[in-house]
Parts: sequence; structure tokens; C-alpha cells
Amino acid sequence: MKNVFIIHGLAKKKAIVDLMKQIERFDPNVRVYPTRYLNHAQEIAFQLSQNRQERIHLFACGGDGLLHEVVNGIRTSKNILLSVVPLGTGNDWIKSFPAYKKQDFQKLSNYKAPFIQVCDLMKIEQEYAINTISFGFDVRVAQYANQYTKKLIHTGIVPYYLGMLRSLFNPMGFECQLTCDGMKLPNANYSFLVFGNGRFYGGGYQPCPEAKLDDGKMDLCMIEGVKKSQIFLFSKSYERGEHQEKFPERVTMGKVKRVQIDTKGRFLEANLDGEVKAFQDPNIEIVPNAILLALPNIE
Repeated sequence: MKNVFIIHGLAKKKAIVDLMKQIERFDPNVRVYPTRYLNHAQEIAFQLSQNRQERIHLFACGGDGLLHEVVNGIRTSKNILLSVVPLGTGNDWIKSFPAYKKQDFQKLSNYKAPFIQVCDLMKIEQEYAINTISFGFDVRVAQYANQYTKKLIHTGIVPYYLGMLRSLFNPMGFECQLTCDGMKLPNANYSFLVFGNGRFYGGGYQPCPEAKLDDGKMDLCMIEGVKKSQIFLFSKSYERGEHQEKFPERVTMGKVKRVQIDTKGRFLEANLDGEVKAFQDPNIEIVPNAILLALPNIE
């Protein structure tokens, strides 16, 4: 099996130097690809996925954005084992593994005999997401938070609070109609609409606290009618994953396999694993057992 590392080219220099020292001890014959431009990781991962001659252990070294690119490169290839080495400012996806600490994912010796786990993906039109797909207020928050993350030294949830404050100057909701597994729901005005494969996003919020990466379903969180005056109180419950309990009149949860969103012909911006893109009347579906993960062995 060949070991291959894709490393975010804009990661902190010290983090890259420390990682390269580990890589030399881990496998002197390893191949290392630093990314040089947007979607470079996706291109590299796609090329690797076309190799049918040998299995590849691919390490995605960066944040959730790099992971999103890599997933869209390998898609449903079964000749690749995917591991994540968190180097970025946003590493929400690994929080769906409560048995691990961030350092466990960063220590390469933990991958000598890794645990193999299947993982579902979500698909929206022709793009894949491994963690979350969301629409609504939080998409604008994510856009602003990305700006603050680049400007400030803070990571984690601080840029999201700043993004939330700035987003309050914009409308809170959007109107659309969902058809969930063939059942058409009434037209509604949503403040948040989140599809979860993983549990966490936005620096630590839990829109779908019961989501599982391998259950063959997406967790769906539908939130209606949150007022601007409620948003900071709501966000505390949202962060703890207690929003349905605290705001039962606003929050509806469910598990689905396929959802059609009728946007009335308008384009809606969506947050895919932290990357913002626009879609018109999109279809979203779960792709069960799409990829193979190689998780750290800490026993």
C-alpha cells in the first residue's frame, strides 16, 4: 500500500515542518503533494483515485476545506483509505469522533495499524460533502467568519460570533418548500436548514447532535422563525446541541435519504463543509458507504 500526503500549502510553516519530520519517520518512500491553488487537492485526489493497481492510504493534511476538496476528488473510490491530519483553523469534522483528541489525528504513528470504517457522503447535484450542507442565516455567518479567520489570530468559535453579529444586519430567513423522501412539506420560511452527516460545524455548533457518519441517512435540522433578538440566546443552545429541547416550537429534526428543495427558481447559497456555493432547486441525497476511513489506532 502506498502512503500519500496532500498538505495545504497555506498551513502554518511550523505545523508543516513538524509534520514533515513525522513523515520522514513514518515512511521514507512516501509521496507528498503541497497544494498550490484552489481545488488543487481535488485534482490530486482524483488522479490518485484512478490508480487501480494498488491501494493508497491518503492523508488529507489541513482543515475542513481541504478535506472537502479531497472528498470531491476521490468521491466513491474504494481503492483509497482516507485519513485526516488536522492543520487548519477549521477542523469540525474530526469532532464527530469523541473518542479521539485532535492530537491523536496528528500523530502519524497512530496510523501504522489504523481502524478502518466506512463513511457515508452527502451529494448535492454533482458535489459531495462529508460533514454538513446548510442554508440560511449560518451561510452568511460562515462567509463573514472566513473573512475574520484570515484577518485575526483567533480560531474556533470567535470568528463565528463576529460573523453572527455582522449577519444580523441582513434578513434572517428564506422561503422554500422541501420534499423529503417523497413527502412534500408545506412552504416555510427557514432561518436555518442543515443536513448533517457529521455532528459539528461553524467552529463547534451542533445542528445535528445525533448524526452518524455510517447510518445511511442524513440528519435534517429545520429551524423556523428565529428572531434577531433571540439569535444569541439561541446560539448557546445550538452550540450545545440542545436547540430542539429549548426551542421546540422553532426546531424540527428528522432523518432522510433524499430531499428536493424548491427554491422557486431562485439561487440559494449553501455552506458545504465550510465552502459557500449557490444552487437552484437542488436535490440532496445520502450516498451510503461511499468511502473508507483509516482512523488512528490509540489502543
